[in-house]
Amino acid sequence: MRLLYVCNDFGIAPSGTKGSSVHLRAITRALANLGHEVLLLSPREGPGDDHPARCLLPPGCPPGDESTRLLAQYLAEHGFESTFAQELRPLMYSAWVRDRALEALRDQHVDAVLERLALFSTVGGDLADALDVPLVLEVNAILTEEARAFRRLQLAELGESIETRLLQRADALAAMSEALAERLVARGVRPQRVQVIPNGVDLEAFAETPPHRACRAALGLRDEFVVGFVGSLKVWHGVDILITAFAKLTQEDPAARLLIVGTGPMEHELRSTARSLGIEGAVIFTGNVEHPGVPALLRAMDVAVAPFRSIDGFYFSPIKLFEYMAAGVCVIASRLGQIRQVIEDGVSGLLCRPDDALDLLAKLQRLRQSPELRSRLAANAFNVVRRRYTWAHAGQKTEQIIRAAVAQRNEAETAGPPEIAASRVTRLAI
Repeated sequence: MRLLYVCNDFGIAPSGTKGSSVHLRAITRALANLGHEVLLLSPREGPGDDHPARCLLPPGCPPGDESTRLLAQYLAEHGFESTFAQELRPLMYSAWVRDRALEALRDQHVDAVLERLALFSTVGGDLADALDVPLVLEVNAILTEEARAFRRLQLAELGESIETRLLQRADALAAMSEALAERLVARGVRPQRVQVIPNGVDLEAFAETPPHRACRAALGLRDEFVVGFVGSLKVWHGVDILITAFAKLTQEDPAARLLIVGTGPMEHELRSTARSLGIEGAVIFTGNVEHPGVPALLRAMDVAVAPFRSIDGFYFSPIKLFEYMAAGVCVIASRLGQIRQVIEDGVSGLLCRPDDALDLLAKLQRLRQSPELRSRLAANAFNVVRRRYTWAHAGQKTEQIIRAAVAQRNEAETAGPPEIAASRVTRLAI
């Protein structure tokens, strides 16, 4: 099949380092590996010449880019928030790109549109309607709800209207967790149209990673007990809880080290917290790291932690969790949502109470004292991720959803309008 993958999210660069960028590259590569031709439509540049997806159009939206810049500057000069201008960007891109995309597709039949749900985006639905093909919507969060919880949304009413229309219009939806699927149904989506596809990991990216000691030596580490975290430093990731627990751990093991891989809005605050707790010298902040560099940093750790904070209806499918497991490192993660399905406590990792630094400390102490337990849990975790949670698995499930949507569309076209289909049934019965 020829598939058009649409991502109208200016915050997701196809060549970027965030989990969303990793997911975009991984799922499109997985579909290409299954033999499908994948076209990518995005306002951002990437994913690069070494990736099998082919960009349908050059990046950018000249009229929208300039208008956004001027409006943001104007609002800032007058003391207003400039987020309004950023919210307009996907709307302007949707209006500008539709006809250009259709022109680029004029001589290329597309079997289905696969769109990553984005705030204020109508591109995927518009193109699917114009091409008369199914729209499969990839949902990683209900974005208006997420924005309301973690940041301000100036055009909230419009954003919710667009999101609701797209959710209910899609032929099929791929949600990354059971909790998210339940929230989609609560938003009016028919349950039979929603399938759960967890995130995954590329095992090949970890296959050629240097051994544990070599990865540690590159960081100037030897036999210290090394605790780590990988990801964007946002409030819900709970890295502040990890730093608090680690500070208490250093009271009994001053040589222990904490490796924090990534950057984000909380980095300055987290660095300040480490200084105030007197452990600045024991915490290594790497800053932003290109994704190919992550496996070696994970391999340097003794324990990798996913200390998510408690969130009502926790719906995440953390890529970091699957990468921890693929790296062969022992995992501690918060006892929340899908994490409880992936990690069996005491078998393939340890689960801790969210927002509880003392419980996390107890788990760290247990693993520090038992290298054998760390090794056993890590080996079990690797076997779980290999069997169930690779991007190849996610690609196969996505392919199944797309094929089912295409088949359903073809059957409906063959049957014709309801009254014609009914007459055919009557004639057969006679």
